[in-house]
Amino acid sequence: MTGYNIRIGMAGAFQKFLASRAFKKICADIEKESGMKYVVTYGTVLPSTSEEGDYDCYDIWELPNRAAMDKVGGPAVAKLAEMTFKYIEPRPSKSVILRKANEAKIIWEPKK
Repeated sequence: MTGYNIRIGMAGAFQKFLASRAFKKICADIEKESGMKYVVTYGTVLPSTSEEGDYDCYDIWELPNRAAMDKVGGPAVAKLAEMTFKYIEPRPSKSVILRKANEAKIIWEPKK
């Protein structure tokens, strides 16, 4: 999951971009190149705070395995970054890897 902010005045254009053929094609290219599959982009409706760290949007991508992360830096991802530059604020974003809680391996728990 990657969180980022949209440039002021670009939210409508960004929504149109997400629905475009160009976006669907680049996502297909990323999947072919790395195995990483685009799932959805969520927009923040109610932020938890007004502090930095709350983002306007979150992209959810599905990875078939951890090895796919090594292939994420290919040309298709670079092309997506180039395509979205005009919509996204050039400040730090946040990426995390999530796993369903019931599928996570517990490696340590404190003693009672």
